[in-house]
Order: sequence, then C-alpha cells, then structure tokens
Amino acid sequence: MKICFLGCGNIAQAIINGLLKSGISSSDIYCIERNEQRVESLKKQKLQIIELENLTSIDFDLIVLAVKPKDALSAEQSIFKIAPKASILTLVAGIGIEKYSQPNAIIRAMPNTACAFGKGVTAIYAKDQNSVAFKATNKLFTKVGHVLPLQSEDEMHRFTSIIGSGQAFLFQVLNTYLQELKKIASTNQDATKLMFQDFVSSLGDSFSQEQNFESLINKIKSPGGTTQAGLESLETNNLDKILKDAFQAAEDRSIEISNEQ
Repeated sequence: MKICFLGCGNIAQAIINGLLKSGISSSDIYCIERNEQRVESLKKQKLQIIELENLTSIDFDLIVLAVKPKDALSAEQSIFKIAPKASILTLVAGIGIEKYSQPNAIIRAMPNTACAFGKGVTAIYAKDQNSVAFKATNKLFTKVGHVLPLQSEDEMHRFTSIIGSGQAFLFQVLNTYLQELKKIASTNQDATKLMFQDFVSSLGDSFSQEQNFESLINKIKSPGGTTQAGLESLETNNLDKILKDAFQAAEDRSIEISNEQ
C-alpha cells in the first residue's frame, strides 16, 4: 500500500507514526508539506517528500487530504487536476463529501491522535462502501486502531465531537488532577510520575477488569466519606452538564464549519 499525505500536521503525523509502528515501510509513505520544520522532521523518519506536481509519478492507493478546512476544497481540486483518477481520503473536519468537486471519489475519515500508538478510533464514510478505495481506507485505519464505518455522513458531526474532540476534554480534567498532585508531591516530576505511571495505568487496569465506571466509583466511595463529599460537589456544580455542553459545542462547530464552505 502506497499512501501520500497532503499536509502533515498533528493528526497526519499521529497516523504516520502508528503506520510505521505497525510495520508499514517508510518508503511507502509520501508527504507533501510546505512547512520547512515539518519537512525536516519527516525526512528524519525517512519518509518520502514530493511535490504536488509529482503525484502521477507514483500509483498511490490513497491520497490523504490533511489540510485546514479553509484550504480543503481548493486542495482537492488541485489533486484532481493533476491526478484525475485519484482516490482521496479526507481527514478535514466539518466538510461533507458533497462539498467536494468529485464526491464519488472521496472517502471521509475522522481519526484521533491515539492512532500514533495503535489505539486510535476512526469513523469512515463513503458513498460507495464497496469500492477498492474504501476497503483500502478500512485496512489503513485497522493498522492503527479500531474502525467504525458509518452508514450516514450526518453521524460524522457527533463522532467528531465525542471521539475527535472528546480526548481533549478528558485531558483538561486530568490536567486539573495533575495540578492538585503538584500541591502534595515533592517535585513536579514526582507529580507527573504519579499521574502517568500510577494513576493512568491503574485506571486502565481497573476498567479492563470491571467494564463499569459506576462500580469503580462505588469501590472508592463510602457513605459520609471524603469521596462522597467530592462527588456531591461535582453533582452540585453540574459536571455532567458542563461536559455534555462541551460535546454539543464541538458538534455544533462541526456543523458550522460544514455550512461555511
């Protein structure tokens, strides 16, 4: 499988890292990137750097569109001008397939950064889900995590909110936890160690055994105890609503981006 990334920002780099760890050769991953610092970083990974004009020199299975939303439609047109038979996999949030000039040749995906270490969750959608390109997309993202084929593109807005943006919301909560740890740890380094080596790893182990957050909470709290007091404070301050509002805001923004194009 030969893949070309047009744009190599954070999400593209996460996918590239995951693909390399999965065993895909760096000689099969091509990149078109204008940022000189990124180009140097990509070269250190022994990836192939090419210019847009050279797209037809190689028979790519997929050309991955990983640019900013404002540049997506013009970039797609540039690709098809040079390579009319290309299959484009777009990672651009908020822009529906019908917005592109050749929607039948577009596959849409919404991955997250956990792809970098093979734990990603990626939603994929295309008008023709029996096409060779769609199957290649499924194969690609299976190498870096779990794949969810969507039956309706409208589902992509919600998925973008929960899976694409949701990690950042969780990281924000964990960052608050880290700041509290720093108040009791001897050094910031000790606090970080507690956070990532002890707390995060034990959380994963506990959940894999229980598969139920409510039971995990009940094992920690006791009636009238400190945990109960803290949980009541979270409920009083409506933590659930705050998080749900964040998911809704992200979904609404995804819809807005789609309408802006």
